[in-house]
Amino acid sequence: MLYYLLAIPAILVTIWIFFLSPALSLWWLLPIAFGCFVAANLLFALFMLVLSLLVDMRKENKKINRFYYTVTLLFDDWILAICRVKIHTTGLEKLPPEGEFLLVSNHRSNFDPLVTWWALRDRSLAFVSKPENLYKIVFGRCTHKCCFLAIDRENPRNALKTINTAAELMRNHECSFAIYPEGTRSKSGQLLEFRNGAFKAAKKANVPIVVATIEGTEQIAHRTPWRATDVYLTILDVVDAETVKANPTHDLGERIHAQMYAQLGQ
Repeated sequence: MLYYLLAIPAILVTIWIFFLSPALSLWWLLPIAFGCFVAANLLFALFMLVLSLLVDMRKENKKINRFYYTVTLLFDDWILAICRVKIHTTGLEKLPPEGEFLLVSNHRSNFDPLVTWWALRDRSLAFVSKPENLYKIVFGRCTHKCCFLAIDRENPRNALKTINTAAELMRNHECSFAIYPEGTRSKSGQLLEFRNGAFKAAKKANVPIVVATIEGTEQIAHRTPWRATDVYLTILDVVDAETVKANPTHDLGERIHAQMYAQLGQ
């Protein structure tokens, strides 16, 4: 949406230039408009870069900064538009109408969080991700202000601290969370074994688990910018909070893994 809206100031500036220069040939209007459009996009990228550099990565955030949340979502949409990603969603009506939840999904690409975050943009969703993702310039640093959390999967004690923080934020009704129980991207597309500790956040927060699958994101990097990519986000099931609380994480993992496996045709 924003990517295309930036064409409006580009057109207005072009019209302004045309009226200031009546001798200007009409043949120049198209390249001028294109140049203004490119300049508008570069200014937005520069604006986001400056915002990201202002983020104090050492500060722990217990609340979503709504300004950063809004502009970073716009940046997310901008990236998806540039990459010509078309998102198709199924099963959104299954989402809990209110309250927080833990969303779990398969993981195929670095675009997975961008697609999921935009598709569920009205649900105050944050992600648990590996530390280096949150230090990536612009998007990573800005999401730190949106309660995105880094998890150290090689250190169980530190990983548990992250899970506890996510559970606390959900209990305090600050945001829902998304996590990839595979623990890493599947380069083959095959569903990997789960790290069932991911489900502890839902148990500790007493919230339901939303089971989802995502397909097509692994093609984005190969097709951009020449071809559009269709991406499919499917909400398969919602495991209610009572069921989450009553079952060990291993059993939850087996149930959810089987659902994803069947949906992905594996």
